[in-house]
Amino acid sequence: MHFRTWALFIARRYLAPARRNRFIGFITLIATLGVMFGTTALLVSLAILDGFDKTLRSNMISFMGHIEVTSIKQGSPLTGYRDVVANLPTLDPQVTNVSPFVRREGIIRSKAGLEGILVKGIDAATDLSTIRNRIVAGTFDLPEPAPGGLPTIVIGQRLGAKLKLKPGDTALVFAPNGTPSPDNPAGIEQFVVGGLYRTGMAEHDDIYTYTSLATAQRLWKYQDDQITGYDILIRDVDSVAETAQRISVALGYPHFSQTFYDIFAPFFAWLDLQRVPIPIVLTLISIVAVFNIVSTLLIMILEKTESIGVLTTLGAGPGGIMSVFVGQGLLIGGVGTALGCLISLAFTLAQQHFQFIRLDADIYFIDAVPVWLNPWHYLIVISVSVVLCLLSTLFPAYVASRFRPVDALRFR
Repeated sequence: MHFRTWALFIARRYLAPARRNRFIGFITLIATLGVMFGTTALLVSLAILDGFDKTLRSNMISFMGHIEVTSIKQGSPLTGYRDVVANLPTLDPQVTNVSPFVRREGIIRSKAGLEGILVKGIDAATDLSTIRNRIVAGTFDLPEPAPGGLPTIVIGQRLGAKLKLKPGDTALVFAPNGTPSPDNPAGIEQFVVGGLYRTGMAEHDDIYTYTSLATAQRLWKYQDDQITGYDILIRDVDSVAETAQRISVALGYPHFSQTFYDIFAPFFAWLDLQRVPIPIVLTLISIVAVFNIVSTLLIMILEKTESIGVLTTLGAGPGGIMSVFVGQGLLIGGVGTALGCLISLAFTLAQQHFQFIRLDADIYFIDAVPVWLNPWHYLIVISVSVVLCLLSTLFPAYVASRFRPVDALRFR
């Protein structure tokens, strides 16, 4: 079946509001809005799901990279880290960066109160975290203190708000190493706040703090070659599980590798759970949109029965009549799909720039609804929408094409 110029012209005329019968215009509008809302719901849902996935991945990797290596003996330090940093990229070609760290629990105290924290000592030369790109006040510089000077610590914006700390303020950090006792006193160090960072993930912004590797080693009485673990970046994230296994084998006991998927498993389980009802809901929306188009065309056929008889008498065959009503359905679907795409695009861009829909970071891990603009989603949704609209027109168009001229002209 091919479209004729006259058939498309008549299809457009049929869809134009008529003064004597505005009901046809009203149901056409309803059908168009049904397609529009279905398209918008689908694209917005996909944008939000992709946004959650990419934002959570980015935030998690910003703290630890793709793989984290620690000691299988809980709380025990690893030794000889300089050799590992130098040799691991040659042992496994997937490895692009290895950054040693010391990470231990501590307590930070200011004049406003105290909070439990995780202090992470990092080596500025090899650090792979992206926290430095999320600084909202101060800087991420972690220089070694001059003689008599104070070491620097970088804390989360939420933690800074709780303790009323800003860049330049000082705070005490207590560093227990096991059970405190007269023979095992906790380390105590005064720090100056160098900067405040913000990722939007309350669970991390509340507790993660950063200082230099040498300062953390001194605070927890580590030897010069002792650390807690390594953060590792790799080339191909899709092979992260296999690479983590190879690294464990290459480094040997007591090294233990975990991927960011393993460490943040609850986050990804929650994300997968959100995807489960989406196909069901979107299928129902699509069915409603299809039935809207079918019912609109059937009512249109009843309204235009005499016109169909006139067209048939003038020489229009069944294929021509079908083309008229298929054209009507495609026009309804095309306009609805285009409007849905425009609304979804406007929403996505506005949310990316202004983040006007906020979330409770204590529940949703991030403080604003994340969205991601994927052109492939638009291409797929437009294609599927047009195909569904085309299929929904076939039955009404076939019904119209079967009218006999005499019956159509006598219809009242």
